[in-house]
Amino acid sequence: MGKELITKLLPLMEQAKWPSSPAATQQGRQTYLMGLDKVDEFKGNPKVLASALRIFLTGDSAPYAYAGAAYTLVTASREGDGRHDPDGLAAAMSYLEKAQALEPDVVDINTIEALIYTYDGRLDDARLVLEYLQGQDPRDYYLMKAEIAYWQQLGDVEQTIHWFNQAADTAVNIPQRLRLRGQLADFYLSVGQYDEALAVYKEAVQHDRNNYVFWHKMSIIYWKQADYEEAARANQQALRLQDFPAGRKMESALKEKMSGTGVLGRLFGNK
Repeated sequence: MGKELITKLLPLMEQAKWPSSPAATQQGRQTYLMGLDKVDEFKGNPKVLASALRIFLTGDSAPYAYAGAAYTLVTASREGDGRHDPDGLAAAMSYLEKAQALEPDVVDINTIEALIYTYDGRLDDARLVLEYLQGQDPRDYYLMKAEIAYWQQLGDVEQTIHWFNQAADTAVNIPQRLRLRGQLADFYLSVGQYDEALAVYKEAVQHDRNNYVFWHKMSIIYWKQADYEEAARANQQALRLQDFPAGRKMESALKEKMSGTGVLGRLFGNK
């Protein structure tokens, strides 16, 4: 996904009409933050990133618009296996440098540098930037998110969870908090802390009951815990909300796992 998406986005950016104001204005910042939130909604649909770019371009601030482009490219460069396309990161750095040339000391902008270094494997450089920015604005939401990315790359579970909690404290709206809860649950799942992941997914789904992905991931956890009846219930809820291949695969696996009798059989419509 990453490399292919980058090749589609770069021509759009080259043809874009960028704001002419060289200053980091307040209006530009507000537009920038709106655009970052839009980028964070990305789940694979390129139209979301194109929409974010349009938002960045509507601001009256060139440095914020260039920084928004950099953040978009960092997000777009992520491959399916979690690695980031080097060409995408290089393009992101190019746009970030345009922003920094106009406004070199803006935390909102410079945080992206730490992200690029982190995903490029330059963790020592990322740490230096993060330490410097912590001294500038230790309560910045996107700085907290950059810390999450850094500690995840290091594989430090305790610190990663700590920064998730810090980011939740600095989130300024409900969508940000919900995304963080889902990401925290994903992290717990990725490190095998299934009870913790399940608790967070259950909490998250109370606020977003139509999120089929949460239900699907709960079914995965129940499967791993050999609680097949609960796995079936969660899987059926996911499929009621969205018919998707992974959900059907789980359904087939559950049917094969069980005899088709009892409660599980009734859930699948067997007599």
